[in-house]
Amino acid sequence: MRCLECGAQLERIDNEHLLSCSGLTVQEYALRHHLPLDLILHPDQLDVSPDAERWPAPAFREAPPDVRAVLCGLWLAGRLAHEDGFLVVRGEIRRLDLLLWAQARLEDCGFRYLQTYHYGSDSHRVVARNTLQVPRRHCDPFPLTLAEDPERFLDIVAVFLAFAGEWHADYLFLPARDPALGRALRQRLDQEFGVRFVELEEGWLDDGLLLRALSPDHTWRLLNLLDARLEAMPGVLEQFAPEGPEATITKVFEFDSAHFITDHPGKCVNLHGGRYALHVRVTDRIQPATGFVMDYGDLKALVQRRVIGRLDHENLNYVDAGLAWRSSTELLATWIWEQLIDYLPGLAELVIHETASSYCRYVGPDLETYRREGRSALLQTFTHPELGRSRWRARLREQEPLLRVVGED
Repeated sequence: MRCLECGAQLERIDNEHLLSCSGLTVQEYALRHHLPLDLILHPDQLDVSPDAERWPAPAFREAPPDVRAVLCGLWLAGRLAHEDGFLVVRGEIRRLDLLLWAQARLEDCGFRYLQTYHYGSDSHRVVARNTLQVPRRHCDPFPLTLAEDPERFLDIVAVFLAFAGEWHADYLFLPARDPALGRALRQRLDQEFGVRFVELEEGWLDDGLLLRALSPDHTWRLLNLLDARLEAMPGVLEQFAPEGPEATITKVFEFDSAHFITDHPGKCVNLHGGRYALHVRVTDRIQPATGFVMDYGDLKALVQRRVIGRLDHENLNYVDAGLAWRSSTELLATWIWEQLIDYLPGLAELVIHETASSYCRYVGPDLETYRREGRSALLQTFTHPELGRSRWRARLREQEPLLRVVGED
């Protein structure tokens, strides 16, 4: 086999050779030369598990404060896990240098970098996995808590942000896999550093806690606060730079609902049903670490939770007071926008098809405007506190009843 980097004839391509001739790992070599790993690797390179018994002894049995800060940030980011007697930190090939940055800070506790390969029965191809690992008997830092020292606390926030933070339309999102630690971190950022995040009720996380910067201003406050730390982490600042190419993605959803239009002069006054098609469009910068504006799977999970699960096989008039009077596609689009904008600051347009030939396009307020002005007045007609207090209602209260209640003496 000829190495496409240095031209050497080899029995096999492996990391030992590639790292010496080009600095690449096998997976990076495969990506650079757009080759499947199946054609590069020898069968005995697959499904190799680390041997805990042969693991070198660490310099520290107990993680010092700086190492615990990195581990706590990784735990919050959902990157640290227990697997088969090992502590494992998951990484990504696009940000391999960031994983190696973490390895440099964890190596005195025994963490070693591994690139392993296995045949995926679901993917039907050989896939690679990039991790840091150490036997738990060499390093068990749990329970992990937020450091009392402000500098160590900011170290935790920086690692958390670097490994899990997402930037959407000038808003930072932080998905914390440990809700208790996430809430404690949010409170300290507010109280000690004046950086405010809001806790979103629910999102695309199956568990954990989703935090979002209160405003773009608070996004920049945190980035400026952590600037020196993030600059030291390879490739991190590019994740949170506003410049870059933009794209618009669209996800289409269908749901079946019944509704009626109150006081309508035609047939729509009657209860009737149909199948709706909802097009959700998001415009944002293409994220350098993912190649996405947003993962379609995350968008699907969010819209299913916030919208489809509440509308499908329901009577729209009884879903929300804003739709009780008239569940038109126009008001429905307004309502859906308000369910999503907190989570999708890049939300660009909604299109709702009630039939193949009847549909509504809607562009609502951006997140800053929605935060400032609140819910659309169109959806508050029957929840407004002044409803029922006009001077005209006094005439009704003074009017003699025209009907007698059955059974009344």
